[in-house]
Amino acid sequence: MNKIFLALLAGLLMAFSWPSIGFFPFIFIAFIPLLILENEAEGDKQLFLYAFFTFFLFNLITTYWVYYATAIGAIIAFFVNSTLFATVFLLFHKVKKVTSERIGYLSFIVFWISMEYMHLNWHLSWPWLTLGNVFAMFPIFIQWYEFTGFLGGSLWVLLVNLFLFRLYYHKNKIKNILSVIFIICFPLFLSFYIYFNLEEESENKIDVLIVQPNVDPYTEKFNKEYKQQLVDFVSLAKTKITQQTQLLLAPETALLEPIWENKIEATFSVKLFRALQKDFPNLNILVGATTYKMFESGQKITSTARKIRNQDFFYDAYNSAIFIPDSGDIQVYHKTRLVPGAEKMPLPYILDPLAKFIVNLGGISGSLASDNYLNSFQIDKIELAPLICYESVFGDMGLDNINLLAIITNDGWWKNTAGYKQHFQYSRLRAVEQRKSIVRSANTGISGFIDFKGEVLQKSKWDQPICLTANVGLNNVKTFYSQFGDYIGRVCVFLAVMLLISAFVKYRMDK
Repeated sequence: MNKIFLALLAGLLMAFSWPSIGFFPFIFIAFIPLLILENEAEGDKQLFLYAFFTFFLFNLITTYWVYYATAIGAIIAFFVNSTLFATVFLLFHKVKKVTSERIGYLSFIVFWISMEYMHLNWHLSWPWLTLGNVFAMFPIFIQWYEFTGFLGGSLWVLLVNLFLFRLYYHKNKIKNILSVIFIICFPLFLSFYIYFNLEEESENKIDVLIVQPNVDPYTEKFNKEYKQQLVDFVSLAKTKITQQTQLLLAPETALLEPIWENKIEATFSVKLFRALQKDFPNLNILVGATTYKMFESGQKITSTARKIRNQDFFYDAYNSAIFIPDSGDIQVYHKTRLVPGAEKMPLPYILDPLAKFIVNLGGISGSLASDNYLNSFQIDKIELAPLICYESVFGDMGLDNINLLAIITNDGWWKNTAGYKQHFQYSRLRAVEQRKSIVRSANTGISGFIDFKGEVLQKSKWDQPICLTANVGLNNVKTFYSQFGDYIGRVCVFLAVMLLISAFVKYRMDK
């Protein structure tokens, strides 16, 4: 079979299975052309190049929208991801050649999930294309993510592809057909059973107001005076706020005022919100901002620290969520999962000066700091966990003691593309994994409410200034995944090391 056709077909099947682009069942056959190609490859170099072509096409079609925020960053991301994916495929091929077919295909699953796990945890983390994300628009099929997280979805995808591939190649058709039916149907039946038998544990609810201000990040956000932007925001909020509203949620970097954390109560932004709270005394406010923290004399300077020009003073900059309670002190959460290139550069001492050439998102450039002393806020006895933008793409965020998830983001950088739609859909996976309702405020869309089953209760349109209100259900349950995190990834890393050692030893002995 023509190899370039197989590589092309695999890339198209992967890409057009993705949320907001295509039809997710394609993912269950997407790796079969590559597996056929691997079986017929004439050499390692040829296999790597065909695999690279497949994964480059996959990256290009699914994440083309990154180009709008950063052309150079998009090209780098496409090449890095494609190289990483192709290297994993080549590594599986080598292990299969040295050991056996059975061990080889086991290594394919183990290496792939190990790579996805690494892609969640290294300096160039980019879990956007984790295979388990493919089901984001249809959470009814993956209710068991509360036990496995989205890496369980990756495992399901790889197993189905391998069993269908075996069906294509092997003679014992009946046995393989039964195996395929079981591998596909058992997770579906389990998910349906969970979905239709699941009930909220707590009757507690919270009145939430989500504001989507719809400020264009390319024309308005960094050009319009920050005081006027905030006044407009409060005016929009007042169209729907009531005396019963307990939480006002505003998007990422909604506050453009430079905010020094040691002087936060003295800022114009906080004073305006405090005035709003006098009119609505039950109101708590969660809002995104860029904040700054000065290093005190003698304090250890971090690798992300910036120096004030012509002065011997250093400070760190943060992408933050500011919580203004109805009573008590203001608290600040710092974003911990930073976007590679845009908010975090590997080796920041060397590469930070390049950041302004790689990405242009307005505001500040270079590596942000990410140290934190908290991961939730409290409203009465309700534990509210904030996730800022990119953090909502990660499942394992240490969220086992919370009642509600609040996502704040600014997806306007990607314009009206599949990017902001995928980002919203991924939030539905977090709801299932944690069994928590989600309230989501996006600057330009999509904002909305998602229940603990991952179902969308309300959502805004793109490019729409709007307020959404709801009485949101709370859940006290701790899921298996919320307690043990990405254990599938950790197990696969261990198995990958064992398989590599075993293959190396066999290779040396055969020599």
